[in-house]
Amino acid sequence: MIAPTLMMSTPTALATLIRSELVHQETVTRYAPARRFASLFTEASPSDSFYFLDSGLVKIFKRGEDGKEIIVRIVAPGEIFGEQALTGEEGRKVSAEILQEGLIYVIPKAAFLSFCDSHPGAWRLVAEALGTRLRELEKKVELLCLQDVEYRILYYLGELASTLGHRGDSGNEYAIPLSQSELASLIGATRETTSTTLNALARRGLVRLGRRMLIVSSLESVRGAANERTARAANGAA
Repeated sequence: MIAPTLMMSTPTALATLIRSELVHQETVTRYAPARRFASLFTEASPSDSFYFLDSGLVKIFKRGEDGKEIIVRIVAPGEIFGEQALTGEEGRKVSAEILQEGLIYVIPKAAFLSFCDSHPGAWRLVAEALGTRLRELEKKVELLCLQDVEYRILYYLGELASTLGHRGDSGNEYAIPLSQSELASLIGATRETTSTTLNALARRGLVRLGRRMLIVSSLESVRGAANERTARAANGAA
């Protein structure tokens, strides 16, 4: 049985600093409950604020003229987003929408910059967070270019289970609060291909499919399957 509490990663130094001081400033807006599907900003919206996700989930995405959507990243609790406000560009290049109900703080750009300037080491923490984000995007490009859909699904199931999943009572299962369509948008595949591959993985006992929920049998099994697929691909290319 899956426990109802969302797993929280160990708070980063930046998140701790923001929670203890910045969110209590008068100019910061508390947005709660931030309900699912609520839009936080869209492409071309003014880049005049930062956001801090205290709880829940947010998706950062782009949507084409044909309505096709690709999820650039999923924001986890304790992370800042809307960092394009640092670049000086007037309009945003991506959109942000609530994926799971939670609590968000909207921080005016001036307040965020002043806060970082007044706290020794704050800019280093911001740089580290953005550096991690850059590495994640580089990995995403690598997966899109070099790996097939099954591997990409296995990879993201492992990553999402460890950071966003609800943990089962047994300690082995993890439930990821995403639909198959959302997973397809995240890995850059069609809904149909993603569904077919998930069903194949379910028959192997690696995942169970629920309503807006993907239940991973165990991190070890999913990551082991991904490693085996990489080894088979390497042997085939040799």
